[in-house]
Amino acid sequence: MKKHRKWWSLLFVLMFVLSLLPMKGVVAEESSQQWCVSTTSSTTIYAGQNIPIGTVDFEFVADGLKIVIDLNDGVVLKDAAENIKIDFRQLPPAGSLIRDNPGGYDYKTYSNVDPTQLLISYADLAFYLGVPVSTLLSDGFQFNVFLHLDTIVNGEEETAYPGDDPGLNPWVRYVTLTVEECTPPPPPMDDYDVYTIGFWKNTFNFDKVTFSYGTTVTINGQTYSVIDDREALALLMDPAKKGMTEEKRLIMQLTAAKINVLLNDADFLDFELVYAVDNSEVGLTVGELLAGADAALASKNVEQMKYYQQLLDHFNNGYFIGTSHD
Repeated sequence: MKKHRKWWSLLFVLMFVLSLLPMKGVVAEESSQQWCVSTTSSTTIYAGQNIPIGTVDFEFVADGLKIVIDLNDGVVLKDAAENIKIDFRQLPPAGSLIRDNPGGYDYKTYSNVDPTQLLISYADLAFYLGVPVSTLLSDGFQFNVFLHLDTIVNGEEETAYPGDDPGLNPWVRYVTLTVEECTPPPPPMDDYDVYTIGFWKNTFNFDKVTFSYGTTVTINGQTYSVIDDREALALLMDPAKKGMTEEKRLIMQLTAAKINVLLNDADFLDFELVYAVDNSEVGLTVGELLAGADAALASKNVEQMKYYQQLLDHFNNGYFIGTSHD
């Protein structure tokens, strides 16, 4: 009998420990969804029915519906209790469009700051609308927001509402929000790696990187391997060899640039060059830059060689948006 009690005790301990472990499956799947709200309604706030006095913005954030009330200069909220009242309603016929008594609205609060930021949790919002959270957070679900503000405009007390006017008496305005499943923004793209001549002319640095796009470069019609011809590539970038000319300067920068391309994927050749310092556009892709430098080298045009040598120097130093060099 004592043995049986011991095993039952161990079983209960095990069940308790398992109950503390995080649950997987449905919860993780739901948390991976992202929801947004959009509107085609006016987001202008009107006092006295037709006087524009500010704007309102609605956004679904991690914890619920974020509301930002931004009043124009010279307009303030009346210094009174519950100067903000909000009613959340389903669309007709389930929900009414008449003003009703603002004192009976779902959500009431006080603010004396501008802009005012409010946060309505998803649980509270679903409760106000009389629907489950799963219905609230579903693609295409719509609801109306009646946002009543007690304001002071030009020294006079004015009732204000944002949104569309349904033409009722007493007057009122409302904003219709539509819930949509968001497409999350793509993760930020890692910068393309580039290095200077000084890095590549030291052959031991070749072992510190991974060549993703290929292993050969062609300079002046001669093909070199970044695996087997490192010494020859280093000589091409050595300013002490053959004296300094515009042709030599261009060869040095072009060699480093073509090796830099091998560090990245093929898409790098289609990458538009835009200076990070002022967002000015070069008007060339990486591939066009290399092709232009090759053509200048072949033609021996000094001005063209100077032009491409400078651009390649900026490229190898990571001056362009989306490139970085350590």
